[in-house]
Amino acid sequence: MPPEPARLAWKVVDDGVMGGLSEGHVEVLTQGIRFSGILSIENQGGFSSIRASVGSIPDNATGFRLVVTGDGRRYQFRLRETDHPGAPAWRAQFDTSGARETVDLALPDFEPVFRGRRVHHSRALDTGAMRFLGFMLASHRPGPFSLTVHDIEYRLEAGPDA
Repeated sequence: MPPEPARLAWKVVDDGVMGGLSEGHVEVLTQGIRFSGILSIENQGGFSSIRASVGSIPDNATGFRLVVTGDGRRYQFRLRETDHPGAPAWRAQFDTSGARETVDLALPDFEPVFRGRRVHHSRALDTGAMRFLGFMLASHRPGPFSLTVHDIEYRLEAGPDA
């Protein structure tokens, strides 16, 4: 069953873990969540993120469908096996327009990253091993940001009876 954003326990991880001054927040809405705050590039900053444990993602997931309302910035949808800060993540980037929109992300859209840099020679993305999902804004453009996540759906491979 796909995760309902408003029912997940979101954790904010900002660039303050590295000395930055960005401040992100999560607000639970009637349907969904709002990830917002102020992005700062002071003290080598420039990112704010949220993540939540989803237990597991189906092995037959072929991608994700997000329903979001953004502020015109480019965001990342991220997958992680663990919450450990030294572990890599898988990211797919998407642009927002200011309007409510549906974003489809296929598994080939995801790339392995560690601290913002692509990891080369990584194994293939295994959705069944992923336990966390999240959103990140990483930018050199400081200022306020806001991304409302209305829905997250798994895109599943059709079974033999489909």
